[in-house]
Parts: sequence; C-alpha cells; structure tokens
Amino acid sequence: MPIFTKKFSPKVVPPRTQRLNIGCPPPQEDLDDFRTIRLNLVDKQLCFVDGVWMSAVKATTGGTAGTAGSGTAIDELLKMKRRIKTLEQENNLYQVKLDVLLDLLTENVIELNSIKDQ
Repeated sequence: MPIFTKKFSPKVVPPRTQRLNIGCPPPQEDLDDFRTIRLNLVDKQLCFVDGVWMSAVKATTGGTAGTAGSGTAIDELLKMKRRIKTLEQENNLYQVKLDVLLDLLTENVIELNSIKDQ
C-alpha cells in the first residue's frame, strides 16, 4: 500500500455572488472621538496629542487653580516649541532649495556668457 500516492489539492472556492452586508447600513461612527485619548485623574485630565501627554484643565469645585494654570502654560510651551521646531525644519528646507536654485542660476549665467563670447 503506497503512502504518498494522494497529492494535496485545495478545493476551489466558488466566487461570491452577493455581498454579505447588503441589508445592513455601514456604521456611522465619529472616528474623531477615537483619535484623541483622554485620561481622567482626580484633578486633571490628560490628552494624548501628537505623541505627547498634554494636561487639559478639568473643571473642579475646590481644586488648586495655580497647578491647573501652570499645567496649561506648560502645554502651551510644549506646543510652541513643537511649532518652532517644525518652522525651523521648513526654513532649513527652503534654504536648501534656494541654494540649489542659485547654483542652477549661476551655471546658466556662466553658460550664457560663454555662448556670447563665442
């Protein structure tokens, strides 16, 4: 009795004739609610924005106002630092583009001067 006579062949799956969710409407969820992660603590609310936890002031009846204000100032400082960093990167990119354009312009001027001399 031979052991390996039968070869493996997968069954052919028939194509689908209709979709499974024809009778069901697509879900209408607001995905923006899932993009921001919020962590509620006793006197603070932290939000995860752009890879950094930022504190959002939670309305409390008898909390300390000084710590809530300083948390918001720190968050604003972090946002401003991040904005400065992106603007510096854009500025560096524009400087490189300007250098390349000036190099191209000088090459073309040199070529034009050599053609005029001939």
